[in-house]
Amino acid sequence: MAMVLAFMHLVVMQTVWAQEAEAKSQAVTSEENSASGAGLQAGSFVLTLIYTPLKIAFAVVGGVTGGLTYVFSGGDTDAAMSVWGTSMYGTYLITPDHLKGDKAVRFLGVPPGKEGNEAPAK
Repeated sequence: MAMVLAFMHLVVMQTVWAQEAEAKSQAVTSEENSASGAGLQAGSFVLTLIYTPLKIAFAVVGGVTGGLTYVFSGGDTDAAMSVWGTSMYGTYLITPDHLKGDKAVRFLGVPPGKEGNEAPAK
């Protein structure tokens, strides 16, 4: 009886999850096909063209600075990783979700293991 219930639970839940995913996909598709969705995509493309080269340049300078930090701190990996994590992690591409305020744009990254719950930027 338990096996039958477990099997039925899996079948029903997978069907529900598939329906929810399909509904969410249709909502996103209809939003992206609207005029405002096209405007957000165009805006995110233009902003990415400006923002990404600046972020990459910052990451390269941070990579070099982190290397120098490692050398001059006598091989202190934690010190170098804090510089590398802050400069190299973060947002590289601006998406429509960033423009809508659903995701935060993080120019300065958070090193792995120090991430908190990323709250949406409002």
